[in-house]
Amino acid sequence: MIMIALSDGNRTYCQGLKTMLEQVEDFRVAIIPPESICSAIANYTAAGILLVDEDLYQTCSDSAGKKERITPPPKTILLTMDRDELNSPFNGYEVLYKGSGKKEFEARIRKLARTGGSQ
Repeated sequence: MIMIALSDGNRTYCQGLKTMLEQVEDFRVAIIPPESICSAIANYTAAGILLVDEDLYQTCSDSAGKKERITPPPKTILLTMDRDELNSPFNGYEVLYKGSGKKEFEARIRKLARTGGSQ
C-alpha cells in the first residue's frame, strides 16, 4: 500500500487527481487543504509520498524566511504547470507536469516509493 498526501490550490484538480490515483489498486490518497500545507510540510512524518503544487511549496518556503527554510520531505513530488520546470529540478526534488497521465504519475510514485527519496 502506498500512502499519498496531495495538496493543490485548485480543489477541482485535487479531487480529479485523487480519483485518478485511487484507480491504482494499492494507492491511497489523502488531500491536505492548501491552508494547512506549510505546517504539513514542516511536520510531515508519514512514510508515504507527498504531492504538492510547486507554487504552494514556494509560498511556504518564502513565508518561512531565510532562518527557517521549509524543506519538503524526501519523498516529495512538486507539481507544476510550467514545462520548463521539468528540465531543471526544483532544489533537486522530483517535478511532475500536472497534465501528466495516470501511467506517468503511477510510474514516478512507484519509483520514488522504492527509493529513499528525491535527494
